[in-house]
Amino acid sequence: MEFEHKVSKGSRFNQIYIPKEMKSVFEVGDIVKVKLLKKKTEIYYSENLLKLEDFKEKLIKEIFSHLSIFPEIKQMFIVGSFLIEKVDYNDIDLIIITDKKQENLEEKIYDYLIKKLQLKFHIIVIPENSFLDLLRVCPLTRSMFYYCISDKKFDLSKNIMLDKNHIKFLLMMPEDLLKITANSRLFYDNIRRLITINQFLENKDLNPVKINVRLKSLLGDYLYSQIKNNEPIDEIVIKRLRENIKENLNKIQKNLKDK
Repeated sequence: MEFEHKVSKGSRFNQIYIPKEMKSVFEVGDIVKVKLLKKKTEIYYSENLLKLEDFKEKLIKEIFSHLSIFPEIKQMFIVGSFLIEKVDYNDIDLIIITDKKQENLEEKIYDYLIKKLQLKFHIIVIPENSFLDLLRVCPLTRSMFYYCISDKKFDLSKNIMLDKNHIKFLLMMPEDLLKITANSRLFYDNIRRLITINQFLENKDLNPVKINVRLKSLLGDYLYSQIKNNEPIDEIVIKRLRENIKENLNKIQKNLKDK
């Protein structure tokens, strides 16, 4: 990124400083070319997130700085376990907001970051209008952004609304798990999903850490660890997990009827 500009005297805020010792080289009226060599990067914490370790902050700034070359990006977020776990995270969750739908942008960003940092990323690209809608109606999105860091200021809007069709859409996968065979991690993700939806319908806190604590109390430490780490489970355990899904689905249906 670069531009040309005429050298002038004055004290305007956006003027470029030229050192006194170079005044014989650059004079008023000269045309100069300004080129961006390194982007100054700021990070902004969500109100619920405690300050991270220095190395995590430094890494996030590096990620945002690298991605500043993409003009399609309007705003960037780091979310997920990287922010709230000391070491128990598998990758870095990156949410990219754009003006409009961008073809293949996820792949471009992923390939670029892998080349620059050699780290594992999970990247989701969302057009801004869809993102704003999801923040209003989606329990999973609101829970995801409970803890986040962005390259720009961001406040999780208190403006929420109930979209029953969207809730029913979110229930499709948990309902499928009552019939299909799946790995244990899918049970973990979908029981967490159901707890989050219930919390949303009951106007309760969507803190993902507290949701994990609640899931662990329901399943016990051992089973919680098993399915979180995608370990093999037998039919007896699957039956128990399906019973838990049924209970949560019934509770959600009741909450929806009451709305």
